[in-house]
Amino acid sequence: MSKWPEWLDESLQKPLVIGGRQLPGRIWAASGCFGHGTYGQDILSPDFTSPFQGIGCVVTKTITLSPRLGNPPPRVWDCGTGALNSIGLENPGLEKFIAEIVPELVKNNTPFIASIAGTKPEEFGTMAAALHKAASRFDNWHGIELNLSCPNVAHGGVDFGRNIDTIEACVSAARKAVPDRAVLAKLTPNSASIAPLAQAAANGGADAITAINTLIGMDINLQNGKPVLPRIRGGYSGPALLPVALSKVDEIVQQTGIPVVAVGGASSTEDVLKFFAVGAIAVQIGTAMMRDPFTVSKINRDLFG
Repeated sequence: MSKWPEWLDESLQKPLVIGGRQLPGRIWAASGCFGHGTYGQDILSPDFTSPFQGIGCVVTKTITLSPRLGNPPPRVWDCGTGALNSIGLENPGLEKFIAEIVPELVKNNTPFIASIAGTKPEEFGTMAAALHKAASRFDNWHGIELNLSCPNVAHGGVDFGRNIDTIEACVSAARKAVPDRAVLAKLTPNSASIAPLAQAAANGGADAITAINTLIGMDINLQNGKPVLPRIRGGYSGPALLPVALSKVDEIVQQTGIPVVAVGGASSTEDVLKFFAVGAIAVQIGTAMMRDPFTVSKINRDLFG
C-alpha cells in the first residue's frame, strides 16, 4: 500500500459492502469497456495471471429486453484527450444474456453486476425479475446497474434520465424484483445538478449511485466538414472527463450522503485516489481498459497489494 496517502480514510481498505453484498474489491471494470467479462482470461502479462486478477467487479455491457443491432459505424472516434462513442446499446437481448453469457460468467467465477436499460419503468422491473430468477443462486452475481443515462439511443437515454419521477419509478420497479442484490443507478452528468437525480434514485431504493455516464459531445471531419458520427452526437469519455466526474461525485456525496461508485476519466492510481478523496466508495475504470486491459489489475495492486 505504498501509494495509500495518510490523509485518506482508512475504512476504504476494509471490505466493500453494497446492498448487503460484499464485493471482492473497490476497483471495477466499467460497463461497455470490458465486454461482458466473458473473454480475455488468456491475455498474457509478465505481472498478472489475467486482466481479471484483482478485479473488484465487472459491470457487463448494457442489456435491453430485446436484442439491439446498435448504431451504424463509425461507433468509436478517438479525440486525442478522450473518445466519442455511438454504440447504440448493441446487445443480444435479455433472453440470450441469461442463456449464454451468465453461464460463462459463472463458469469463470467472474464477479459481475449486470447493466440493464429500458424505455419505461416496467421494463426495468421485468428485466430485474428475470435476472433474479436466473442468477440469484450464483454467488458471483452481485446485482444490477440501471443505465438511466445512455445518450446514444433514440428512446430512453439521457432525457429519460433527467426526470426525477421517472428515475425513482425505474429504480423502484427494479428494487422490488431484486431484494437481495445491490441496485445501482447510473446517472447522466448532462444536467445542471446531479444531486436531485441521485436523491430520486435513492428514494426508489438504490443502494448506490454510479456517477457519471458520458458527456454529450461531437467532432467534425475536416475533410468533408461533417460530423464524424452518423448520429452526429455521442458519448464522450476518457481522461478529459475526470474533473467533471470529480465535481459530480463530490456534489452527490456532499448534498445527499448517498454512496457513490465513481466512473469517468480514471486511468491511474492517482485518479482513483482523487475519487476516494471526494467520497467515492469504489471506482470503475472505463476507456482506459480499452487501451490497457490490465489497468484495473495494476491500480488494485498499487493500492491494495
